[in-house]
Amino acid sequence: MHICRGAPYILFFLMLIWVVPVRSLAYDAAANGPLATVELDFPDLRDAAREGRRVPIKVHVPQGDGPYPVIIISHGAGGNRDTHFAQARHLASHGYVVLAVEHTASNTARLKRGFRKAKNLREMARDPKAILGRPKDVGFAIDRAEAWQASHPRLGGRLDLGRIGVLGHSYGAYTSLTVAGARPALDWLEPAVPPGRGLGPDLHDPRVRCAVALSPQGPGEPFFHEDSYASLRIPVMGISGTRDRELAGNRPAKQRLEAFRLWPTQRGRNRFVWIDGARHVDFGDATGSGQRMLPSRTRKAVQPVVRAATLLYFDGLLKEDLAAWAQLSAAGLQPYLRDPVKWVKVFRR
Repeated sequence: MHICRGAPYILFFLMLIWVVPVRSLAYDAAANGPLATVELDFPDLRDAAREGRRVPIKVHVPQGDGPYPVIIISHGAGGNRDTHFAQARHLASHGYVVLAVEHTASNTARLKRGFRKAKNLREMARDPKAILGRPKDVGFAIDRAEAWQASHPRLGGRLDLGRIGVLGHSYGAYTSLTVAGARPALDWLEPAVPPGRGLGPDLHDPRVRCAVALSPQGPGEPFFHEDSYASLRIPVMGISGTRDRELAGNRPAKQRLEAFRLWPTQRGRNRFVWIDGARHVDFGDATGSGQRMLPSRTRKAVQPVVRAATLLYFDGLLKEDLAAWAQLSAAGLQPYLRDPVKWVKVFRR
């Protein structure tokens, strides 16, 4: 009788294992994956629909025939298409074609113009060509991906354009959020864009299925109002940390997390990863590109959590990997903690 009573529970447990497979303990979501990668650089692409605006793209391609899901990477203010080189290679090695976009209205060349970096940063964060143009750069990158899929000798047939995600840091997080449906504030644009106040245009791209925003902004100058987030249409994961203060307006880091409550619920598919001690510069890694980075004592400890969470999120939503989705939790990210990072929290909406 004891065996008979326990049998249904044993059967249920076995079914659960079959339905939601468990990741191997040897699997390391923060490490590069099994696929070799190659980079294809397109430095002179121009968008004819926007007066020939230049939009350079570096494509990270995994070996194999594919087709592979596509990730668009958007850098922060003063960055370029190599700012997230190591993160792009990481995703590509796990079976994604990664398009690292360079936003020329807010890139490294503009930051260095005239040796006045602080002023240039302020200007590019308020320039309508940057604010309203960045999401369109992402749309242009997807347009190019569609053309490459049809006819490019090395990319043709290898891109799965039904599974597209966007990843961005800082100004790139703004870009990710607007592509996902958030509406930018017009109040701080210089020169002004009519009507001069309130919410700007809908810059959502319906071809994108999910987004990751590293250091996502809360409401306030210069990007968003409180009601900007109400129009988010797809699942988004934010990643930030306790020392990731908002440079614009000098707002505390916690405002990034507190703004998560303004995001419309996605039945648990919205996530927010909150990392102990993570600083703003820790969320980008250009290792492998030959590019110099701003120094940080905590980047090497923060990056494993960022890479693991990012991969698990995209695997869960773009590849429908139930094991990856189950691992995207505080407990699942615990193995990736390194000193001096002591803890990580994961929130859901």
